[in-house]
Amino acid sequence: MKKTVVIAGAGDPAGIRLAKDFLKKGYRVFAAHLSGQQPCPVDGVEALEIDPMSQESADKAAEAVKARCGSVDMLVVNYDSCPVPDLKSILDQPDYPGMVRAYEYNSIGPLRAIEAFLPLLKEGAGKRVCAVTSLASSNNAARGFVDFPGHVSKAPLNMALNQLFNGLRPQGFTFRVYCKDPEAGPDKAGEFAVEYFTRNRSNEPESYKHSDENRLVMRDWMGIEIPW
Repeated sequence: MKKTVVIAGAGDPAGIRLAKDFLKKGYRVFAAHLSGQQPCPVDGVEALEIDPMSQESADKAAEAVKARCGSVDMLVVNYDSCPVPDLKSILDQPDYPGMVRAYEYNSIGPLRAIEAFLPLLKEGAGKRVCAVTSLASSNNAARGFVDFPGHVSKAPLNMALNQLFNGLRPQGFTFRVYCKDPEAGPDKAGEFAVEYFTRNRSNEPESYKHSDENRLVMRDWMGIEIPW
């Protein structure tokens, strides 16, 4: 039986690349484009739509998947409402309403999707939650002081995933966090993400306690660990 993955955010370049690579690995792919995106233009995917600002929309997408297959092995959340950096900084006149919108989209939006699909993940064999993010989410690796809305909206997702990891790891769940290459072109926006998401890392040289199965790690396209 094919494994099933849901990609929440399959309408941007990273999501399109994810859909292509999951299909190559033989997955059944539900490609949910976010409101404002075009549907994922990849043959072989099953199309959905999610409004990142609406729990009802995420629940409706989960119900549609449940009706078609009953369970999900992997959920990938790929949300980014700030693809073009805001050139203003915290030293300029802050756009507080913009920050709130970005936060609700980039941090609360993925949590809405995870909440909606969690029952289906519990029924699946894979039990894996994956997130696509960027250097803007890292307190230690992010440089410069522009694009404050992007930074302040993406960093909280790391803590949310950490809390989810703490609660769900004892139930058999594992997590993956992939940091996009900021210099990558559209075709490589999600390069090697699927390889990282699907690999079992419990038997790698790190000790069992420090493997990627038993701690939350953010890695880039080269597999290098990015500090939180």
